[in-house]
Amino acid sequence: MLKTILLNRHLCNLLSPYFTPKASPAELVSLYEEVVNTLHIDSGDIIFMLLTKFDVTQWLSATQPPFPERSRLMTIIHQALCTCGLNPEPEVLMPFNIFCKHWTELLLYQFPDHYSDFLRLLMQSSSEQLLSPDCWRASLRVLGCSSQPIIKTGKTRSILLSPQQVDETIEWLSKFFLKLRLSNRDFRSFGLLSKWGPYIDEVKLFWKDLITYSIDLELNNCSKEPVGSPRLVKALENLNTKTAKLFEPWILVLDTDSNSQPRCSPWLESDATAAAGLVSLYGCLTKTLHEKFKDHLLPGQRGALWLHLMHYCKTCTSPKMPEYLLYTYHTEYTRLPWKDLHPDQTLMNQFFNVERGSPKSCFLFMGELLCEVNWVSALSDALSPQPSPSAQTMVVSLLYLMVFLAKEDFLLNKPESPVLNLLGQTSSLPWHLVDSPSYQNVTRYVSTHYPSSLVLSGDTSSQQVIKLLQMAAGFGLPTQSLHHKDMTLKCQAFLHLMVQFLTSLDQNGNISLASLETEMEKLLEYIVLFNPSETDLQQRHMATCSLFAEMLTLLNEAGISTAEGLGTKLHSWVEKRARGLLVLPLLTAACRCLASVRHMARTTEACIISYFTDGGCADQYSGWGPILVSLQVPELTVEDFIQESLSLGSYLTLYVYILQKLNQDQTLLNEKKTLMLISSWINQVFPSGPADEAKLFLWWHKFLELLQIQVDQEDSCGLDTLILTLMAFQNRLAQLGEERLNSGILGAIGLGRKSPLSSRFRVVARSMSAFILVQVPSESQLRLHAGTEMQISAKAQQALAVLEVMPSNKQYSELQVSVYQACQFIKYPGHCLRDSIRLLILLINALYTDLHYLDIIR
Repeated sequence: MLKTILLNRHLCNLLSPYFTPKASPAELVSLYEEVVNTLHIDSGDIIFMLLTKFDVTQWLSATQPPFPERSRLMTIIHQALCTCGLNPEPEVLMPFNIFCKHWTELLLYQFPDHYSDFLRLLMQSSSEQLLSPDCWRASLRVLGCSSQPIIKTGKTRSILLSPQQVDETIEWLSKFFLKLRLSNRDFRSFGLLSKWGPYIDEVKLFWKDLITYSIDLELNNCSKEPVGSPRLVKALENLNTKTAKLFEPWILVLDTDSNSQPRCSPWLESDATAAAGLVSLYGCLTKTLHEKFKDHLLPGQRGALWLHLMHYCKTCTSPKMPEYLLYTYHTEYTRLPWKDLHPDQTLMNQFFNVERGSPKSCFLFMGELLCEVNWVSALSDALSPQPSPSAQTMVVSLLYLMVFLAKEDFLLNKPESPVLNLLGQTSSLPWHLVDSPSYQNVTRYVSTHYPSSLVLSGDTSSQQVIKLLQMAAGFGLPTQSLHHKDMTLKCQAFLHLMVQFLTSLDQNGNISLASLETEMEKLLEYIVLFNPSETDLQQRHMATCSLFAEMLTLLNEAGISTAEGLGTKLHSWVEKRARGLLVLPLLTAACRCLASVRHMARTTEACIISYFTDGGCADQYSGWGPILVSLQVPELTVEDFIQESLSLGSYLTLYVYILQKLNQDQTLLNEKKTLMLISSWINQVFPSGPADEAKLFLWWHKFLELLQIQVDQEDSCGLDTLILTLMAFQNRLAQLGEERLNSGILGAIGLGRKSPLSSRFRVVARSMSAFILVQVPSESQLRLHAGTEMQISAKAQQALAVLEVMPSNKQYSELQVSVYQACQFIKYPGHCLRDSIRLLILLINALYTDLHYLDIIR
């Protein structure tokens, strides 16, 4: 009959009286499905006629079909409702109403058999806008949800669900919508309201009745509890959590991995009105919770509840709701014992996640209340040997809070400013628990929301902010004995921020060189305080190196004249303060990070001198070994670096370069090239004074050592070149040993200015010059074996004579013992050219006992 009607629609009026589905109850679901499958705009009237023949209520009561059969029918009816769509056409409106009637009749039968199916189908199809809101309204009516206000009788609303079902419904809905919000990019980026707008009034009604029912039920269950009992507090916490989880997917601001859009708003601007209504409901429900529980709690407990109310209402994008709540309860809030309040992480998260979009007055008022908390007490758990994750998170939240509020003049200028009072607790708080990503987020916030002048400001709040950031990084923390989480990265981030501010001030002409030098020295002193938890020396080296690298950026970003001044300040600081474990990391950082080879050469030299001033040379391996590893000459600018080092007198730096060059290629050819390189350097440089002169002894020593190796090869062809190289060296020694400079016209006639070199240096230079002359009898001969006849040339005799009479000169009188020993050494037939290094060592040990960098050749 059904098939005949569907195939011959013009016969519907004639045949429909004979269509009686109840006559075949076992086939009713299949018949219903066939009707639904033919639903179309053109067939609306026929479908309506056929649907009137299905008495679902009678079928259920008379047949008592099994659950799977009923469940199948519910799915079919749901399919029919979805076919009718979001806004049913007039042609299908009558069938739609019958579908809604059958839908609710099936839901009510042996309730709650089909409640879970009903809820799942309703939510899934609504998320795709497949259902009409009328379907929601019909469903809510049968569940007992009403838009009418509750009459204050003290009784819970007459809702169809049991207490357990209400709890399970709230939990299921919370999970469903959170999963939905995270399910795809559209929901993550634009929120749920982009699809749920048509149903928002019904959603609000459903949520309101569920939460209100839970509140009334909990209050009735606790009616006999004494005021402030743990059970009451627990019930309150559960209700807060339950409400938060239900609304969270709708109002949650999501973090993303995108730099261009790091956070996703929970709704589009076009959904703002619907969103305001939803969030207003959130605030109203919490307000209801507050009003119903307030007389059952102690004052301190009421404060905690009201603080929850504040963080819920401040999520509202419409200013009316939060402003109303703020000013309504302002007087009572300020009387509450905030110092005894321990905020929870839910509150702190909400405070930060709507910080941008919330009304300013709400943000400031909330911040002021949070400043009143006794955070030292509130975070006492964080100081335990094994702090909980929640305690660590709260420490991070407090850091955010302090940085957010410390820039607000409204709060800073108040009498007994709560922000300044909170900043005053900085030294007592467990900042060692702050992790690196969180700290870096804080410094990024400071860099974009605070002026660069923060580093120079003399006002209390600015100084306190700098101190807060310093201590949270790990510089000079009283709890230094505690393991400081991610200390190196945090200290690096702090220095990066300070350098960023100083660079900005310098480039805008807002800081003098003297102030810049002072601030740079402060940064260096921070690094002195740095004490990372790593015990491995290499790890500590790289950790400290990373801090110096951040600081040296200041020189790279400064103008030429400013950078020159900063470089001078850096070197004087190195001379005074850099010792031990500080020098080597700075040496590495200078080579890696300084853009100017001039600054690089000056800094490396200062570091090496400082290293040995501290007695860094225990033996030749532990002395220069760490220097060789730490100093890395830049390959791309090696020639420029060498020339700058020569002109600046960075002779120790170049000595390291020589040692590294010889270590990398231990061949005769490389040693010969290095010998010629040293020879050319010796002929180029003239020390500017006593501070630099002794550095040349390292070059001389290496020159003589390499020369001896080449001579030992007994290559007659190359001997002439070696003799010429040696005599050039001797000639340079003679020049360095002169009492007056022989450069220029006056120098040529013996009237040059007085040599800046010391008397003891001239003794060494003249002694070495005379010894070499004695050991080179002719231009083609070297005296290589002890005991052979000494053929002293006239030039050698003259050099010896000059050396012997030196003690008669007043300036050399104190050096007569060393001069005498040198003369005896030179004249002794048992010494040959191979003993030149012995003479050099003899003189250095006698005259330069105070310089540790010479220990390598002693």
